[in-house]
Amino acid sequence: MKQVICPICGSVCIKYGKNKSGTQRWFCKRCKSICTPKIDNSSKQLNIFLKWLFSKQTQREMPGEGRTFRRKTSMFWDIWPMPPIVESKKDVLYVDGIYLGRKACVLICCDDKHVLGWYLCRYEHSRAWKALLSRIAEPRIVVSDGGTGLPKALRQIWPQAEHQRCTFHAFCQIRRYTTTKPKTSAGFELYNLAKDLLHLKNKEEAEEWMNRPPNC
Repeated sequence: MKQVICPICGSVCIKYGKNKSGTQRWFCKRCKSICTPKIDNSSKQLNIFLKWLFSKQTQREMPGEGRTFRRKTSMFWDIWPMPPIVESKKDVLYVDGIYLGRKACVLICCDDKHVLGWYLCRYEHSRAWKALLSRIAEPRIVVSDGGTGLPKALRQIWPQAEHQRCTFHAFCQIRRYTTTKPKTSAGFELYNLAKDLLHLKNKEEAEEWMNRPPNC
């Protein structure tokens, strides 16, 4: 049997008829108060929303193509948590933009272990990057894929930070032009240089790679 707790004194209430709309009323013998508690199923709806969010199921696969699901979980779609302000300085930070759709991009800044900040925008541009970087302490080095808008934001928000191109993205850009099976000797040499770039582990190896003579 359902037990209703009095919101005033915490005692167990008893049934006390119904109001005009047919809702059950409850009476507290201790404080003589009458209440008509409403059922709060927000925690249940949150569990349904989280279960879908971390699954592989699409809304189109749901009954009614997810219309009922969207109506019941509409309160959670408007929640966009703000990232914290990071005041502790880091040596190296990594930034990148992840496109979730045609006009939805999430800019992310992280260190080797944790995500430090994020910002939702339509595409990568300097104003969006400035909004992200302004909440994080300036690091010593920033690593990025060379996307648009970031250099301008760095000059204004993190002017002392050194900007380094991500070696993997540099390799991908070279591979885009040479392909994995180059047709010329120059392309073959350039592709091998790009592959070796991915295996550099320290400053000495980087200097050796930069000073390596051709056809080596």
